[in-house]
Amino acid sequence: HFGSNEPSRGWRSRSRAGEIEVMAPPRAQPRSPLLAAVSAVAALGALAYLAAEASCSTFAAAAGRRGRGAAALRGARLGSLVARRVAPIRVINPPKEGDREIVDGPDGPIIVTKVQGEFFAVAGTCPHLNLPMKRGKIENSEEGPILTCSFHNSCWKMKSGECSKWVTGAMGVENEFVGGLMGNLGSEKKDIKTYKILDPGDGYLWLE
Repeated sequence: HFGSNEPSRGWRSRSRAGEIEVMAPPRAQPRSPLLAAVSAVAALGALAYLAAEASCSTFAAAAGRRGRGAAALRGARLGSLVARRVAPIRVINPPKEGDREIVDGPDGPIIVTKVQGEFFAVAGTCPHLNLPMKRGKIENSEEGPILTCSFHNSCWKMKSGECSKWVTGAMGVENEFVGGLMGNLGSEKKDIKTYKILDPGDGYLWLE
């Protein structure tokens, strides 16, 4: 500033006997090597912190998505299992010793019988031609009661549902021609479904 003796930022000027003297700005003091190193370390630390924060945020978001996906999958599986579970079937009139009771099941009729004080329940449809076995003969054996199809004399163990005798003939008579024809029409040898019987003492039997 002309005519001023006070220093100012940048260029400084003062008047001396009518002449103008222009002074250069003061030089910045050089940083010490130690201060420069500390500043560089601080900058690197700040960058590393920001990078770690970004990485943690990304990981947390991904984990959250995976967690929600896993929870949804578990819920869907549980819902599917509950949907597939069939309610117990009630037998209103439990059979007496040597008798049988026919009840409706989800896959057709079910034969419930009582042999030597024990209840048994099996599917009442022959797997060969899907014919009913409601009146099939039930005989006791060393392996428990045996159910015989009244149409072609195939037999099943009522304790396990295993087929102990498979006949392809008609009316219980095995014939090569008829057996071949019936075998082509019907299914292959199969076991039948058995049911677990619950007796809670309420006067009913429950099948699962």
